[in-house]
Amino acid sequence: MGFMDKAKAAADNLAAKADTAFASSGLGGPGAAVSPEKLLRDLGVVSYLEATGRSAPEGEKERLMSALGGLESAGTLPALVLQTTPPPPGAVPPPPAGTVPPPPGGMAPPPPPAAPAPPASTGPVAPSAPPPPPPSWMNKSEDA
Repeated sequence: MGFMDKAKAAADNLAAKADTAFASSGLGGPGAAVSPEKLLRDLGVVSYLEATGRSAPEGEKERLMSALGGLESAGTLPALVLQTTPPPPGAVPPPPAGTVPPPPGGMAPPPPPAAPAPPASTGPVAPSAPPPPPPSWMNKSEDA
């Protein structure tokens, strides 16, 4: 077996391993599994179209429900949580980002530390050095 034959066999082996890895990770090509998020979004689109009296593609709802049911039975469907639901009436909104939440139990937080007192003044402060002389260009007289 020549060098080129060995190189081709190694490349084919590597390609087969890459295809297997992509297929198992869900990143594969046309035959790869569709993510649950995309299936749920498409189901939402179909439901919206039906709710607004528009026609959805024939059989799409059944296809999506079947695919999601398969993911759920396999245990690969993530928890279904609504993302845009407003909080119930009377609920306390979360604190703004970057703030410290209050302590539990309704206790008042301790007061902030006091600012340091300014140094005591002992009288007028003398300048440490006399001011510099004016620049030399200001002393020249313009005799033109």
